[in-house]
Amino acid sequence: MEMKHLKIFAVGAMLLLMAACSSSATDDVTPTTDGAKLRHLVITQTADEASRAIITESDATLAASWKSGDRLTYYNFNLSEFDAQTGQYVHSTGPLTATTTAATSAFEGEVTCTQGDALAVVYPAVDKFSPVSGSSTTKAKYSISLSGQDGTLATLAESFHYVYGVATVTAVTETTATATMGTTTSLLTVCKFSFVDGSGSPIAISSLTISYGGNGSDHGTYPQTATVTCSDTQEAVSVAGDVKSLAEGGKPLTVTPASTLNAVYVALLPTTNARTFCFTVTDGSGATYSGEADAQLTAGEYVPATGLVLAKQ
Repeated sequence: MEMKHLKIFAVGAMLLLMAACSSSATDDVTPTTDGAKLRHLVITQTADEASRAIITESDATLAASWKSGDRLTYYNFNLSEFDAQTGQYVHSTGPLTATTTAATSAFEGEVTCTQGDALAVVYPAVDKFSPVSGSSTTKAKYSISLSGQDGTLATLAESFHYVYGVATVTAVTETTATATMGTTTSLLTVCKFSFVDGSGSPIAISSLTISYGGNGSDHGTYPQTATVTCSDTQEAVSVAGDVKSLAEGGKPLTVTPASTLNAVYVALLPTTNARTFCFTVTDGSGATYSGEADAQLTAGEYVPATGLVLAKQ
């Protein structure tokens, strides 16, 4: 069944330039702390379009707004210190906060940095970055979760609308720093699902399970978590689902609304090719329905997949 793809208003392309005379943040560099210290950093956005996040549907589009106090995390690609205990270079990381409730916000926090540093800016905030094995010391990765969704836009926007940006520190003083950032990139696909039975009557959704179909080892399962590999350019950011087969204890993704809904909103992983998705819905009376649909999902797109026909079991 064809799914219509609409661009999220909140997402645009992001091209950032490193400061003059600095090497790419993903090149092998000699880590240094020359001129680096804890500074109060303010990041302003240079893109005209909105950049994230409280999603509301209007006229088949998704509009976005930050909330003042939204928590983010930064990762400094350039600044690292050698940790003798682990034998690894440890990069500067820490919290940032959105300063305004608006479609485009500034972000601020106490950041260890110096002029020219490139900072990954991650929402929602994450607890830990891990080194990427076999790469230069500037590479890092972190985990995101897809489980626990309840089908509402409010929960999706607050906890599952993962976005990624890169800011460049443009100026520093002894105690302060400023940086600029283009718009952020949405890492997942936002899907709206509604279903009808064989007679065309709407199905009230009390629970929805989603899994991959086809003949692959992931048949009947869906990743509960995924790994994001950080990059200092938007184009190179990658997201990979942590796939488990049924034999390895894999399971489908379960969406459980607090009460029955006529439509649910779900954040799903982008796909490199078209995939078959299997759906099982339980309605308010306990009856179950199932069916399939094929789609190729692209990061940052809104997919209203409404009126999918399911057969009663």
